[in-house]
Amino acid sequence: MCALLDANAVGDVLAADRSAAAHAFFNWITRGRGKLIVARQIHDELRTHSRFDVWYREAIQQGRILRVNDDEVEARAIELRKARICRSDDEHLIAAAQVGGARLLYSNDRALQRDFKNKDLIDQPRGKVYTTLHGSEYTKSHDRLLGNRSLCARGNR
Repeated sequence: MCALLDANAVGDVLAADRSAAAHAFFNWITRGRGKLIVARQIHDELRTHSRFDVWYREAIQQGRILRVNDDEVEARAIELRKARICRSDDEHLIAAAQVGGARLLYSNDRALQRDFKNKDLIDQPRGKVYTTLHGSEYTKSHDRLLGNRSLCARGNR
């Protein structure tokens, strides 16, 4: 199962004192069934967090990172920008989901969340959002998302 991590949530996920919801997502990626999809621009945004580079190297060694084609993601992001389909300014994340097949997004950005749930942008299966915007406790909703086995498209399971 594949996921994307927005830069606005990386601090919570990698914090030493991470919240219960962030801890569950972190464990899902590092020890569970999850894989994090990364392309160049996403990597550049996530690495602004001081702990990201160390974690990223370990995650690559463990096979927990799925790198997608940077040129394909960039070309798709340009198409999305020109079409003005997205409400957010995160066309690169939508493009990475389309190219890499991620159907789970951890983000606290409302505009990006709406884009990710937009059937015209992310479909088959539809995009799901994991968020701590309304609280950091681990809820049944979080548990259902991490237990969902259909969070990838294009056979990237």
